[in-house]
Amino acid sequence: MITNTEDQFSSAKEPSLLAVVLTALEATGRLTSPPPVSDLPAHFNRDNFRHLHIDERPGGWVANVEFRDIPAGKPDCIGTPERAPFADPRDAFLAGAALVCKIATGSPELPFFVQDGQLICVAYGG
Repeated sequence: MITNTEDQFSSAKEPSLLAVVLTALEATGRLTSPPPVSDLPAHFNRDNFRHLHIDERPGGWVANVEFRDIPAGKPDCIGTPERAPFADPRDAFLAGAALVCKIATGSPELPFFVQDGQLICVAYGG
């Protein structure tokens, strides 16, 4: 279970983008295995997630994932390419969510899908 995200909820009523993705990953059982081995810097891991945010840039939108506990002089985020922004913030969010999934589970597969403008997460529990 991921419990150390500073922005678990951005307000009492609205979950953060990162919390939405992590909650869906938990609900679908995709965070039960050990963290994946990655070719990213060691501090870019699921225990160090801080924020997922969508930013408007000239020509569109990008997604950025921020991390905590960064070694001195090392980058604190990874994101979608600024030179190829998405036309709409929803597409940037989905790309950012896929990046979170890849770091957290080793697969970019999303734990939800979009239907009629809503995120749908299907999970079976016991």
